[in-house]
Amino acid sequence: MGMPIHLSIPAESRLLRLARMTAATVAADVGFALQDIEDVRVAVDELAALLIEGSRTGATLDLCFGHADGALAVEGEVRDGGAVPELHPVARELLGLVADDYSISMGEHGGPRFRVVKRGRSPQA
Repeated sequence: MGMPIHLSIPAESRLLRLARMTAATVAADVGFALQDIEDVRVAVDELAALLIEGSRTGATLDLCFGHADGALAVEGEVRDGGAVPELHPVARELLGLVADDYSISMGEHGGPRFRVVKRGRSPQA
């Protein structure tokens, strides 16, 4: 995969399936094993849902998917000036299982952002 893939969607929970589908498609396209594809899908779903929670009407969730050196990195940001949300302990534990690294912080555009990294194994693993 060469260039990063960008996706912007309204920050609405009913549209998070687009983020999940894109995450799974990109992970499959770069050759991730089935379990790693599912892990990426779950991580993006958890973090995107966290970011859009409490966002203002009309806010946008911007996602960027990039792949390098066997790892897929997904970044997401809601541009609404909201605060950085607190991650529930159960979600923190789940993300610890499905992601190699993740962070939640204030983004460049004044809203909350996340970054998640998953290193893929070969499909034969």
